[in-house]
Amino acid sequence: MPTETSEEVEAPEIKRVEVDTTALTKFRSESDFMSLAVDLMVEVGSYSCLAACTLGTKKTWDRDLAAIGGNMVRLYKLLDALLDQTCKHRRETSFMLGRLVFEAAVNIRFLIQNFSKDLIDSYVQYSLRHERRLRDRINCNIQARSGVVIPIEDRMLKSIERTAKASGISLDDIDLGDRRPWGGKNIFERAASVGLEDAYLAAFGGMSHGIHGNWQEIYGHHLDWEEGGEFRPHTHWREPRPQILFALGLIVIDTIDLYFPFIGGKEVGEHFNSLLTDLKERVVAANDAHERYLSGKQWPET
Repeated sequence: MPTETSEEVEAPEIKRVEVDTTALTKFRSESDFMSLAVDLMVEVGSYSCLAACTLGTKKTWDRDLAAIGGNMVRLYKLLDALLDQTCKHRRETSFMLGRLVFEAAVNIRFLIQNFSKDLIDSYVQYSLRHERRLRDRINCNIQARSGVVIPIEDRMLKSIERTAKASGISLDDIDLGDRRPWGGKNIFERAASVGLEDAYLAAFGGMSHGIHGNWQEIYGHHLDWEEGGEFRPHTHWREPRPQILFALGLIVIDTIDLYFPFIGGKEVGEHFNSLLTDLKERVVAANDAHERYLSGKQWPET
């Protein structure tokens, strides 16, 4: 784990989104809350970008820290993509990206909470099972041709070798018979271990339907149905809702708040803690106001 101090670098100023609780009571449409949710998520994404650029006491990461830092970079990029699809009024793809944002946050928390070389080895080896199988298949095909290597195979083998070298893992040490998830836990179990079990069950587990194209995703987003009637295609995009941005915003804020002191040290963590606490309070206020707005509605208005 990084030491408690970090090289001092002045962070760029992030625009603070004002949340006027009195003004919130005057919101009369979902679009009012949606606009505020987007603005707040832009602020959250800005902090994730700062976190992704935080290196700690050195100017580079080693492999173990890179596994966590790289996940923060991924989280920032996913938030950017989520905002892009949200602002394009595409609920279907924003849901899919929301599921990926949630998993990235869970993985960061889990890796920080249980940080060790053995855990990072497990994380890396799990991913490299595919490269091991691919390398073995290519070598088998080369052997079947009496050693003749075609150009694409040569390029693929060199790419796989470079990946293994950067990962600090020998592909021959990877047990292809080991079917366990990395860290010995699946995504639900990792979420539960970092205190996000209820969030997974309440919302984000259902978003997996969109990733895999399950029936619930097809029915909910791509078909129209009237009770007792037939199905018809629903080809236009459904409008995003603010709930997903508020919920993800709170999860990501807490994740960044853990990340800053872990990577950057105590002083960095303390500096950003007050800023993130303030941001979290504003997201909570906006979310609570939206829930009060919905309490006066009935399905399908909600």
